[in-house]
Amino acid sequence: MDVVLARYRIPGTLVDVERRAADLALEQTVEIPEALVQQVGLKAHQVGQIRQILPLETSEQLFEVEIAFPADFASGGLGQLSNLLFGNISLKPELRLTAVELPPCVLSQYQGPRFGVPGLRQLLGIQGRPLLATALKPRGVPVALLANWAREFALGGGDLIKDDHNLVEPHFEAFLQRVNTCQAAIHEAEQTLGRAVPYLPNLAGPADQMPRRIEACLKLGVTGFLVAPFLVGLDTLTSWTATYPAFWLAHPTFAGGHLHSPQHGMEASWLLGTLFRLAGCDGTIFPNSGGRFSFTPQTCQEISAAARNPLGHFPAIWPSPAGGMSYDRLPMMAEQYGADALFLIGGALLNDPAGLQAATRRYRDSLGQLFPDAQEVPPEGFSSACEWRPRSRGTNRESNGLATDHLRFLEGFQWKGRSRTAYKETADLPFKGVERTELIGQFGEQADFDLRYFEIGPSGHSSLEKHVHTHVIIGARGQGHLRIEGETRTIRPFDIAYVPPLQVHQLLNENAEPFGFFCIVDRQRDKPQPP
Repeated sequence: MDVVLARYRIPGTLVDVERRAADLALEQTVEIPEALVQQVGLKAHQVGQIRQILPLETSEQLFEVEIAFPADFASGGLGQLSNLLFGNISLKPELRLTAVELPPCVLSQYQGPRFGVPGLRQLLGIQGRPLLATALKPRGVPVALLANWAREFALGGGDLIKDDHNLVEPHFEAFLQRVNTCQAAIHEAEQTLGRAVPYLPNLAGPADQMPRRIEACLKLGVTGFLVAPFLVGLDTLTSWTATYPAFWLAHPTFAGGHLHSPQHGMEASWLLGTLFRLAGCDGTIFPNSGGRFSFTPQTCQEISAAARNPLGHFPAIWPSPAGGMSYDRLPMMAEQYGADALFLIGGALLNDPAGLQAATRRYRDSLGQLFPDAQEVPPEGFSSACEWRPRSRGTNRESNGLATDHLRFLEGFQWKGRSRTAYKETADLPFKGVERTELIGQFGEQADFDLRYFEIGPSGHSSLEKHVHTHVIIGARGQGHLRIEGETRTIRPFDIAYVPPLQVHQLLNENAEPFGFFCIVDRQRDKPQPP
């Protein structure tokens, strides 16, 4: 059975830790006394299982506890995963989550980062050195001055510009006016430079405005966004990153309460490195050691490793140290973080007596000296970040990956810009002769559903399965059968069938011609289950 492995650090005597570990395993899964587990018909694997309790060398009164949780208890999003790992027990003292191992069935629920390290390097045409970023701030500064700073930073050789996390307008019109002004200034600099300089506005404000703000920014040519996951919500953020084609940079504000006590909370590497990466963020900001925050060099290294180490199908994302960074510390930072890092330098640039453009050029030249083998060749045809859109993370990666309001129908039940994908056989849910074409939903469309076209060859069939989400099936080609809860229904072109939640169903083609149908499902949906 698939499990989520979590490790906790718990102080006390061995007897105390064994008792607390058993309490943790119950509290995080079934939340009832152990004596009731069998009485209510629960199976042993539905309760958290203590795998091991090991003393830590640093103390005789400190233990590492490993607990296995059922993987299906983590379904439903990052909010539920966080609740499973550190929900009710966050209210109990002296418990620290130190590490998490996620099985493939959990990782596969998330699309992950759209850009990551390789995608942003492709856009910028920069290889082999860290990127230099800055923040537009503070709130209250005239918009024209912010836009001028953005232009000066770009002309000085800066690579990426983001808003400060406190740069917030409660009104949509004021937000859009500022973003438009700053984006126009950066675009002007891009035309002079002949290379892209992405701009990331801060997504903060009334929740009901967020989709409108995102869509308006994308229409202005904005390439990415700054977002605070602990303010907007992990599942909201996951939905945004999966829906909107952009570079997403995570800000750690409001997360510090989980991080700083060595006796309680969560390790920064899990929270800022892995969890934000699962949510689809392409970079993660954290306080640099030696700055105005108290992160240690070891903590910063652990966050960087979590951002870049292999993790399922996810690309590496950008560790972005920030806070209290100066020109004199660049050599040490280069050695500490290496080439795949996004150095976020704000106040030191703005406060430089030489002026922002000259100060940026000095920092940029220093990075060139520290990484002499770096290469910078802007991609042909991408002179401006605002003219670029990333590929879809859907299955049809050979298509152009763009959302469109018109998919041209081609012969053989195909569509221009979309291609078919053959299914693979699976041991638990076998099927035969099935092909799928993703049409709408996986290419940046602002939709809560996915539209797919399926085609089943002669004597083929889909898997016999059930799931919580609903299906709408529309016949398109040939003739087939829908078996649902023991009944068989014939599906012809333009027939419409509805499959309710958890009803066992299967589609079959018992004819000599292909059977094709459209299928509409929720964007966020559960995995199919055996009958």
